[in-house]
Amino acid sequence: MGDRLKRKMSSLNDLPNEILLHIMSYLKIKDVVKTSVLSKRWRNLWKFLRHLKLDTSEFSKPCFFSDCVFEIVSSRGMGDYPLRTLDFNRHGAFRHEIFTRLINHAMSNGLQQLNIAVPSNIGLPYSIFSCHSLTSIYISVSRYDIKKRTRLPKHLDLPGLRSLHLELVGIQADDSGHAEPFSTCTKLTDLNIDDSLSRDGEGIINVTNDTLCNLTIKDTLTLKTMKRGPTCKYVIVTPKLVSFTVNGSPFRASSVPERVKVELQSSLMT
Repeated sequence: MGDRLKRKMSSLNDLPNEILLHIMSYLKIKDVVKTSVLSKRWRNLWKFLRHLKLDTSEFSKPCFFSDCVFEIVSSRGMGDYPLRTLDFNRHGAFRHEIFTRLINHAMSNGLQQLNIAVPSNIGLPYSIFSCHSLTSIYISVSRYDIKKRTRLPKHLDLPGLRSLHLELVGIQADDSGHAEPFSTCTKLTDLNIDDSLSRDGEGIINVTNDTLCNLTIKDTLTLKTMKRGPTCKYVIVTPKLVSFTVNGSPFRASSVPERVKVELQSSLMT
């Protein structure tokens, strides 16, 4: 190791762990893991990132991804370097039990922001929807299959949630075809429902929430694939709503697709 490089390493080693972890959070996970060979101090430091980005495409084999997750989960203790943000992007095969273990670990370590992007439907651990520390959730499923969807449960226990974005995520309805998952989110201000429907594309989605300010509904994919199919009805009761966008435009009757009906009862009507 040259003198110049030694001086740089010495300067880095003078920094506290918090700053080093912050710097590492901007790197790809494969580069973060490589820091473990720098010195004894760096050997385990990467396992305690507060902002974790995992993309399965960065791992040449599924087993390498599994090993990475195992190291992170097994090394981190409760209350020890709590995980604040988790970005998970799946672009290849992975063992679902490893994903579940990662999510459950994150939920038990004070996670605040969760972003999940997957190319096909996967089952989501229920711990996501009963995590009191979460303030933001983004779930995107890019491959459309109305009968086999990643779905929300009927009830959400997310008292700290402020922002929720659902893309091609099923909204589970009861036996009568009604879905009302949002009323228990007592701090929710921003809701984006992007091609997410209940009960095979039909039924009633009740958007009932006392704190919601901004609502976006996008219905383009289902409009193309089910032009004359079942009709989904939204019943919106949101007294504090100030912004309502449908398919990219401010709400107006003409912007709502034929197969989607909207009954609006909010401050926008006053």
